[in-house]
Amino acid sequence: MGKHAIPRTALTRVVATILAAATLTLGLTVAANVTTAAPAQAVCSTPAMLGNWSNITTVDPTIVRVSVRFSCSDTVVCDAETGICTRPPSSLDIRPFGACSPTACDWGWRSTTEMGDGWVRALYHHSWATKQVWARTEFWHGQTFLRVWTHTDFTDGRADYETNEWFLK
Repeated sequence: MGKHAIPRTALTRVVATILAAATLTLGLTVAANVTTAAPAQAVCSTPAMLGNWSNITTVDPTIVRVSVRFSCSDTVVCDAETGICTRPPSSLDIRPFGACSPTACDWGWRSTTEMGDGWVRALYHHSWATKQVWARTEFWHGQTFLRVWTHTDFTDGRADYETNEWFLK
């Protein structure tokens, strides 16, 4: 060994100390970034159904217009201790207006349930009937239509019936 050579054990200790310091610094940097990171977010896409729709049926429509609104819950909140992330559900609400005279009957806002194949359903409970309102958008000849299928189940003895109506914005 030369007179300026570092003994192998001292060199090993120096390298181990440098590696430990580098690992500790990297670990602290990652921990600081994780604890200060902004909450994750998911972007909601605007449904084609959103908006105000008018019935294109000119003879005896059951529903004269429909409003559809969308509430996006696009913020995901994660618990730092458990790592569990939650997001409140987004909602699509519908508000039909029946063909009453002299003004349209407001059936009120209802949250919809996704039923598959683009359909959503809202339920309306009246003292004389329960109405299922199914809706989805359909594209024909370059235009977007709102298709509304309604099943009315009367509780007062009248015969039940169904309607299938089309709407445009």
